[in-house]
Amino acid sequence: MKTIRLLLSISTVFASCHALSAPEVHYDQCQNTFSYLGASYQGTTDKNNSGSQWCYLKQATDGSSWGNVRVETIPAFTTVSGKSCKTPSSYQGEQFYGCSTRNHSAPWCYVDEQGSWEECATQTPDPLMSHTHPKPEKRLDRVALGSCFKTKGDMPAALARLIGHKPDLFFWLGDNIYADTEDMSTMRQKYDDKKRNADYQKFLAAEIPVMATWDDHDFGRNNDGKHYPKRAESQQEYLRHFDAKADDPRLNGQAGIYEAKILGQKGEQTHVITLDARYFRSPTFASYGACEGDATTILGEQQWQWLEKELSKPSEIKLIASGIQVLPPLYQGRNRNNYCAFGDGKKFEQAISNLQESDMSGTSYESWAEVPLERERLLRLVQKSINAGNAKAVIFLSGDQHWGELLQKDIPASNEHGNMARVYEVTASGFGQNWPYHIENPLRLPVYADTKGDGNYNKQCKFPAKYAAVTYQGCITRDHDKPWCYTEVDESGNGVKGEWGNCAGSGATIPTGQVGVVSADIADLTTSNRHLINKSGSNYGMLDIDWQKRTIKMSIETAEEEAVSTIITF
Repeated sequence: MKTIRLLLSISTVFASCHALSAPEVHYDQCQNTFSYLGASYQGTTDKNNSGSQWCYLKQATDGSSWGNVRVETIPAFTTVSGKSCKTPSSYQGEQFYGCSTRNHSAPWCYVDEQGSWEECATQTPDPLMSHTHPKPEKRLDRVALGSCFKTKGDMPAALARLIGHKPDLFFWLGDNIYADTEDMSTMRQKYDDKKRNADYQKFLAAEIPVMATWDDHDFGRNNDGKHYPKRAESQQEYLRHFDAKADDPRLNGQAGIYEAKILGQKGEQTHVITLDARYFRSPTFASYGACEGDATTILGEQQWQWLEKELSKPSEIKLIASGIQVLPPLYQGRNRNNYCAFGDGKKFEQAISNLQESDMSGTSYESWAEVPLERERLLRLVQKSINAGNAKAVIFLSGDQHWGELLQKDIPASNEHGNMARVYEVTASGFGQNWPYHIENPLRLPVYADTKGDGNYNKQCKFPAKYAAVTYQGCITRDHDKPWCYTEVDESGNGVKGEWGNCAGSGATIPTGQVGVVSADIADLTTSNRHLINKSGSNYGMLDIDWQKRTIKMSIETAEEEAVSTIITF
């Protein structure tokens, strides 16, 4: 999402990675088989590693999935006839110990100085654990979500805490690996490496039911869509990783990885819908292909028709998963002509106006807002579903951004789609990643305040606001004993004297429901208002559904605590 596309070959990228330090390892730490650049290895190789033998590891060491192998620890390898493999075999500028499938269908090695070679016995890869699938009859009381998985930082602590919550369903929301390749053996290797990670194995062993979607880095390439040449093959690797059942439509002719399930018994049903915002996607900027103007699509017509049918099905709650954010409005700091969807500008601007967002500016990073017609179409279909009685609450779930946040959007009333409808979004991203910078978004959940400390939290804080010539993005304690904010600002952004209130704290009643938790360390977790968590090492999201009280608590969690949450009714 935030990475710049580098026009480098896979081998160059790998070589640059190997220029960095990697652990020195004993061969018994190596995977017994691994794939790299279209070849499978039983042993080690010096491919793109400046003559040093390396392998992929059974478990990441010092944050690295590969290691430089001490040659004296590499065991002898033999062919099917019992002959010893040369140590090493040299072939087309590469040296490998053991056996390789380079330019052959089966593993082989040289057996003498004259260039004689033989096939080796094929070794069975180490078995992989499997993901657990949700059971249709099981009511969802707790749903967790996350994305952007990297084996670094406080990922182990965050994943362990997540496992301890014992959610009824976990959503993987994209960038589940960082493949960034057209080589499917490399993609498979990275998926398998994730399953071999010791912390992820604990997640799999906990048998937490999983649903998922993908984003660009596990789809194939940064910010790419329908022009990615390996999208069909990538879909198969994705489904293999998430252990799709043999009768899954996505394994039997369906293009794209979208799916939906209704979970729970009648009266307590949650409709979970995962969108594919990559497979059919038009270029959003000219660097990703020829622009299509008003015809720019994110879902493609086939998926749109499927989604409309899904939204016509009744349920109490609908959770709609997207790899990229849905609710942030268009970023206003970029020339409109840069957007492929701009066309002649008429429909582009009308879609923004229809949603009453012409004066708003959101994140500059990738989101649905880059294609306003598609975003309005999505929100209007959801509005229609709510007004038709097919959902009492709709919450979008998204990843991608390397921060977590809670959002709210009131979809304006329309003659075609009915009354105003309020929808929410929980963004959770990622494990071992953060983005500690200011991020614009006027559609985060409001922060409420009272009037000069009267205890009635019914006014919205105005962010940003200037106090004593300093601009603040959230509640402050300056010159006061409690967090406070301005509830009015003038045209210059200065707080209006006397128009202030104490910010609603944990448990306070607010117009939209109730404040859940606000961390005592919230100022250390965000660069903006409390509903953005972007300074913690990892974050994930959670929904706690109380079917008796008809409430949903939406929260952003860190490796250490519930950072912020809010409770809504449905």
